[in-house]
Amino acid sequence: MSDPAQPDLDVNTELLVLEDNETHVLTWDAEPRDGGFDVHVLNDRVDALGFMVLADWQFLDGKAYAVVERRPGR
Repeated sequence: MSDPAQPDLDVNTELLVLEDNETHVLTWDAEPRDGGFDVHVLNDRVDALGFMVLADWQFLDGKAYAVVERRPGR
């Protein structure tokens, strides 16, 4: 008897920001949190790209959406 394969808990998470004619992409490995999103992590990643969230995150079909704006001076 052999043990069944253990599920891979690392998830490749991708964040896309569309700005004018540019696409900014940031990826990272994250552990799933009960199938949901960690809003604090999403906000940190958006901030790392130089943007700030203008409206609360919305979730649809397993994806998270937000309207963002570039931080002044970046």
